Amino acid sequence: MANGYVDGVVHDLLVLFSSLGRDYLIDDNGDKVKLLNGHGVSYDLSKLLSSEDRDFLIRNNGDKVKISSLNGKMVWLYFSHSEEVYGTFYKELLEVYEEASSKGDFEVVLVDNYDDEDESFKSYFSKMPWLAIPFSDSDTRNRLMQLSTYPSLIIFNSNGNVTTFLGNYIVEDYGTDAYPFTCERINFLLGEEEEVKKNSFLSHLLGRRSRNYLLSNDGKQVPISELEGKWVGLYFFPTSSVDYLISIVDVYNELKVKGEKFEIVSIDYPRDEEFLKQEYQKIPWLSMPFTKSNTKKLMRIFRPKNAKLIIIGPDGKIVNRKAIYLMNEYGIDAFPFNPNMLDELANSWRAKQETQTLESLLVYGDKDFLIAKSGSKVPVADLIGKTVMFYILYADDYICSRNFTQKLIETYHDIKAKDDAFEVIFILMEGDEDIFHEFFSSMPWLAIPVGDLRKNLVKRRLKIISRGPKAIIIGPSGRTGTRDARQLIYAYGANAYPFTEQHLKHLEEEMEETVKGWPKKLKHGLRLEHEFSLRWQLDARLCQECRAFDQFVCRHYYCHACNDLGIGWCFACNSHIALHPKCAFEGAS
Repeated sequence: MANGYVDGVVHDLLVLFSSLGRDYLIDDNGDKVKLLNGHGVSYDLSKLLSSEDRDFLIRNNGDKVKISSLNGKMVWLYFSHSEEVYGTFYKELLEVYEEASSKGDFEVVLVDNYDDEDESFKSYFSKMPWLAIPFSDSDTRNRLMQLSTYPSLIIFNSNGNVTTFLGNYIVEDYGTDAYPFTCERINFLLGEEEEVKKNSFLSHLLGRRSRNYLLSNDGKQVPISELEGKWVGLYFFPTSSVDYLISIVDVYNELKVKGEKFEIVSIDYPRDEEFLKQEYQKIPWLSMPFTKSNTKKLMRIFRPKNAKLIIIGPDGKIVNRKAIYLMNEYGIDAFPFNPNMLDELANSWRAKQETQTLESLLVYGDKDFLIAKSGSKVPVADLIGKTVMFYILYADDYICSRNFTQKLIETYHDIKAKDDAFEVIFILMEGDEDIFHEFFSSMPWLAIPVGDLRKNLVKRRLKIISRGPKAIIIGPSGRTGTRDARQLIYAYGANAYPFTEQHLKHLEEEMEETVKGWPKKLKHGLRLEHEFSLRWQLDARLCQECRAFDQFVCRHYYCHACNDLGIGWCFACNSHIALHPKCAFEGAS
């Protein structure tokens, strides 16, 4: 077998069977892995497990168990060493043992050959409930280690015949569902799995013989049968895509409010169970219990490489394997996520863009108002015909947005002093009431109330995907204008108003003419030993304001003379010390 285990974890099984009756898997290298490898090989277990002066095995409390007591039982030889008690496979085997050992017809026998000291062996064997070859019998352990390597599992049936040398695959993939671990049962599972792959029956897909429930975000058991007749999304690795996750949570909540028969189930490897439990408490839908045997079958069938949302219809058929894109682009309009709707959705989206008004962005049901700082309601209708800026923040933007918020307050007052046909609307995309008030307490403009679902409408209509502060202009006609209002306010302040394409082009032309009269290099009192050159931005470094690396996306810099943010043209030295042109001229020598 070309791939096998690394540190106790099998790498990415598997491309599954294309027809019933196939008895092998295909690993990442394209090699066939025969699940019933070794089937038909027979051993006399009493001779295999004993030595000339020993006819017993031991338990972790020191009790001796006669090897003859295993006659008529299934026996699993578990090849391991001390570090494996911290590994994934050990936990899976322990789970299966605890579930199946009560039936009394099988036993696990530990074979260790990788510990140099008896105390080390005793320490990790004390965590195991099964039998073991005594550490003192190194000859038998060495002889048995010729059969396999660690961590692995050889399954013998009740007659001493080998069912498979690859029992670790069966335990990890099927758990107690494979009981009684016979060739017939394993072949049945292969066939059943292929049928599930074709029809996606939820009870077979999400359940096991020993478990017919999923978990809610508060840890309660929810019967899988409650999903029958619903549209179900299988969401693989949800915590690996925070931006997508936020959009999907919004769509999920809206569909629930509308009473749609829709549910999502999170599926993830239990790489860190405590982390996943904490994260899943923040997600409103269901999840698979956090064990590898619960999720391995789904991973193998759907083979997700990254975050993926797969929609299964009420009839159990797969409807869409790329629903994340549809939810992110079109929100609840994409429900029930049929890929045949793409053209229709795209045309509908273009029509909405062409007919977009401020009311279509801000009015939803009976929500037709904004709130002022005083708490009073301001009708959206009062803003029709005005230039409106959407100032969008997330909960973790407080520090990185402070400079711009202060600059925007100054600019807001300057613009309002000369033209009242301008307004700013604050939208907190993520955060509770305390965070909302922490932001809004210093702002003189209007806001969408905290927790208002209209934020999701704005987010989708304006295609806001990434996090970080945003300032987007909506013109008097209600159509979307520039999305670069933050940069423009840093560069031009109130002079950027009314943010129209023609006006901005005029400002750029004026700036270009102004720059022509500036010196290309100068000295400054801040660093007399340095030479400062006129530049457009700096090199591509991470900007804490917009969290961008790309210099064509981010043009921010911090002025080392006044400690304020700048954008566009600056004077900078080779040590990345930047100055506003105004500050550079004031301190020039």
